[in-house]
Amino acid sequence: MKFSVIAVLVVALAIGSESASLVKRDAPAELDKITKYFQDLVDNLKNIEGTELANKANVYFEQSRAQLQPMVEKLQEQLKPLSSNIEDHIKPLAASVQAQVAPLAGLVQTHVEDVLKFVADQTKAILPPQ
Repeated sequence: MKFSVIAVLVVALAIGSESASLVKRDAPAELDKITKYFQDLVDNLKNIEGTELANKANVYFEQSRAQLQPMVEKLQEQLKPLSSNIEDHIKPLAASVQAQVAPLAGLVQTHVEDVLKFVADQTKAILPPQ
């Protein structure tokens, strides 16, 4: 039982690792552009002071939104098949783990109820009658 749970976890980690490497291979240019955007944002915020900050920030955000929107949409399109592929692998694994754990959960619940009943009975025996 323990080995099958460990095996399921190893398979899930392998799928996640493979999926992450696929994302890295497909979208490095877009990620570089997004990283450059945030770096430029930080640099601009360091150079601006006072009330001028709000106005320049609004202008900068509007310009950046126009530049980033196509890249974000492209990344979302590239990630859609990947996320459905992960779901297809994880759902059967989750169902299998749940099927294996369900009997154990019932067994644990029965043992906890027995222990609580034993403690209650022993407590009643120890306490003086009222």
